Amino acid sequence: CLDPSIIANEVIGVSSSVLAMSGTLTPTSMYKELLGFPKETKELSYPDPFPEDNKLLMVVPKTTTKYTERSEKQYENIAEHCNKIISKIPGNLIIFFPSYFLRNEVHRKLALFSEKPLLLEQGDSTKEEKYKLLEEFKSFKDTGACLMAVSSGSFSESINLHGDFLKAVVVVGLPLQKPNLETKSLIDYYEKKFGRGWDYGYLIPAFNKVMQSAGRCIRSE
Repeated sequence: CLDPSIIANEVIGVSSSVLAMSGTLTPTSMYKELLGFPKETKELSYPDPFPEDNKLLMVVPKTTTKYTERSEKQYENIAEHCNKIISKIPGNLIIFFPSYFLRNEVHRKLALFSEKPLLLEQGDSTKEEKYKLLEEFKSFKDTGACLMAVSSGSFSESINLHGDFLKAVVVVGLPLQKPNLETKSLIDYYEKKFGRGWDYGYLIPAFNKVMQSAGRCIRSE
């Protein structure tokens, strides 16, 4: 459903009270509009309980996933940077890519020199196959392995790896939607409805996917 307010409106309209809550309702004003909440709806946000000292955020600006700059050399550069991180992390980590195509190209390079096992998420996996892959990944807790996945896939949103099962997350590039007919139509629709087509239909969803992916490493205090 590309416009969730069509369904959410009915629920909100017949309810005396509605509470919408998530760790990634950012910005709240966007979700208030997208879900069709009335203008007088209150927006509240609270600080997370996780100690800042336990979190190290790093940005590597020396590579890009920009379509016009993709090349064998760029894939090799990304693989080399990923390998540096893999070699420094004493345990498991997940690397999320914008697409399976880009993941496969980098994996082809990374497989030549990675000292840790590389596990690949498959887009057409069954629930049982995903569970089996996750259990295999967890079995490397002490020696370390690297799971190479996709930001919009199931592993970026629906897995919990508590304790020492996951030590780091790497997000390679912004997972922007392909500029196909559906994406362009959604941008045009949100532009006409809210005047925020580019933000609501393209940019903010990509940033939220990055937050979802990074959040795989933050599951408990």
